[in-house]
Amino acid sequence: MQIYTAKTYELQAAEGERLCELLDRDRVKKVSALRSQKERERSIFAGLLLRYAFLLAGYDAETWKQAEFGKGIYGKPYIKGYPDFHFGLSHSGEWVACAVDSIPVGVDIQEMKPWKMTLAKRFYHEEEYSRLLVLEGVDQDRQTEEFYSMWTAKESAVKLSGRGIGAGIRHYVTAGDYSYICDIDHEHMIYTRRYNILKGYMLCVCSETKIFPDLPERIDLEKINMEGRRC
Repeated sequence: MQIYTAKTYELQAAEGERLCELLDRDRVKKVSALRSQKERERSIFAGLLLRYAFLLAGYDAETWKQAEFGKGIYGKPYIKGYPDFHFGLSHSGEWVACAVDSIPVGVDIQEMKPWKMTLAKRFYHEEEYSRLLVLEGVDQDRQTEEFYSMWTAKESAVKLSGRGIGAGIRHYVTAGDYSYICDIDHEHMIYTRRYNILKGYMLCVCSETKIFPDLPERIDLEKINMEGRRC
């Protein structure tokens, strides 16, 4: 497994159009449908990070141009004809993340914004809510870190399957050390790894195996953009 993170930056219209030429057709359609400039930029950079990961996996730029995307039974995207290349994408705030592996993978990154216990009570399992409640008024920073550790683990799990949060993240229960998460409806355990290395953000990746990199690799988007001009 490889995990890539990158910090976004403001795009001028001409640069955004040029970068879209490097993206897959489905991504370009998605970008075009977004109204927010920030959302378009994040989507462009997420697609660019996927392209970078694909090329780094040993495929060339021409192969990428010919790649066709499909969707699994629950809508999880994949690249047709490449059964050993699985990916997950996520973006929040100023950061985008991409995880790739030879088996299905899920990833989620979240900016740790202010939140309320009512949200945890609504979406989290009773056991998780109790873990947060113990920290109420005691250690706000740790409580926030725990809240987003739970959220990103759950999001990465549903992204692994492609089911999305509509599948009910309340039915996914995180371990106290976040080394795994359980789908209590199907009595199935998935391994997770959280990375609290970006100030103000939480990142979590999940997989059917417990082999994770020690740290994500940070990518300089401006540098790979320059390289993309030659491809």
